[in-house]
Amino acid sequence: MRSLSRFLLSLVLALAAAAAAHAQAPAAPSPDPSTLSPEERLKTLERLLADTRAELEKLKASSTAADTNAKLEELSRRIDILAREIESLKIGEAAPEIEAGSRSGEKSVEKYGIGPAAARVYGIKKGLSIGGYGEILYSNYASKDQSGAPSSGEDVITDLRAVLYLGYKFDQHFVLNTEIEYENAVVASDKGGEAEVEFAYIDYMNSPAFNVRTGLVLIPSGLVNQLHEPTAFLGARRPDVDEVIIPTTWREIGTGFYGTYGPVSYQFYGVNGLNAAGYTADGGIREGSGEGSEALAKSWAFAGRVDLTAVPGLLVGASVFSGDAGQGQFTPSGEKISALTTLVEGHLDWRWRGLWLRGLYAHTTIDQAELINQLNNFEGDESVGSRQEGWYGQLGFDVLSLVSGSRMNLIPFARYEQYDTQAQVPVGYERNPENDVHGWTLGAVFQPIPQLVLKADWQQRHNAAQTGVNLWNVSLGYVF
Repeated sequence: MRSLSRFLLSLVLALAAAAAAHAQAPAAPSPDPSTLSPEERLKTLERLLADTRAELEKLKASSTAADTNAKLEELSRRIDILAREIESLKIGEAAPEIEAGSRSGEKSVEKYGIGPAAARVYGIKKGLSIGGYGEILYSNYASKDQSGAPSSGEDVITDLRAVLYLGYKFDQHFVLNTEIEYENAVVASDKGGEAEVEFAYIDYMNSPAFNVRTGLVLIPSGLVNQLHEPTAFLGARRPDVDEVIIPTTWREIGTGFYGTYGPVSYQFYGVNGLNAAGYTADGGIREGSGEGSEALAKSWAFAGRVDLTAVPGLLVGASVFSGDAGQGQFTPSGEKISALTTLVEGHLDWRWRGLWLRGLYAHTTIDQAELINQLNNFEGDESVGSRQEGWYGQLGFDVLSLVSGSRMNLIPFARYEQYDTQAQVPVGYERNPENDVHGWTLGAVFQPIPQLVLKADWQQRHNAAQTGVNLWNVSLGYVF
């Protein structure tokens, strides 16, 4: 109903503008939106957008009236409304039951803390919901590393992810939602495949402003951990910072609440803590996650996030995860470990017409890193980083947004990122320069329809040890 209301509002505004500009001609009857298919609604909106843009250009060229500026501003405002509604309809086809926003999946993440396909179950009245996504990835590594020495990278092609969303809506209040993921196609001792539950939780739906969630939940950190479907990010691979500093896909078992109030959305959870015994020099905190599999639960943590969407298309927010990771463990000398681990990140995502701008900074601090080293018998440059940090900035532009009536997307993009899992180490230990990484990702994303995406990019991967290896990636992604 809200999508229909927005469509009606856009339609009325556009027709009113046309009527005012051509008062001498009788106004054409407005179609009844309830009788139109999504394709017909889209064509109607695109026609109205083209007419409004033509009117704007005509006014710029010929009008000399004193109120020209006011008219220009009004027409520009109407064009923005129509453009946002067109984009909403395009995005909404990927998950028609979910109200789509001016960005891909914006409303879904704001309302439910998950991507649009994962949120399909919320849009049905009752019963079973099925969705999913997948990615096939080919990577071609350079024959030499950045120092000119032969590289060890091997070209690979893999069915990287095949994911199934299964949800069940019991009634208007209780919802079960799950994500089952298969990685690299085959689970076998000689393969790198895995089968895992990414999330599995029960929601009590109270109101838009307050809902309760309990189970295996996605930690609300960063821009990709919760919205990780291939149509939701640029690049054949997820950003390195979103996988190394923020260990996407990061989930823990716990309970909490979430909601949206006006332009502000929030998520707050209490979850099981990390396990410091899994921390490493190059992987950071990734292997410390319990992943819902017999996770140690002597230490607990808090995870929270707040986002602001006061401006259409612009999301600005921050999150924090903090808790002890000692899990009741002791060093060989008998000293108890608490290992308070705190990850703080800030993010920005802005879409305006064809422009897509994204940026993120993440910072992790770990107390008692020296005790963790003793627990794991780490020496020299094997040390866990007591401070870990990373950031990236990304810019893309949909060139087909300049083509009137185009329903496809073609987005050339560039991303620069930098991270270091050993930005600081305890006294007496050394940093490994291979963990100080930076580089560019340059490529393009093509979407013939909203549910399918083809990506190609080149990645420059440099590090302070001069052993980085560049690579090319090509991927095919789908969502349903």
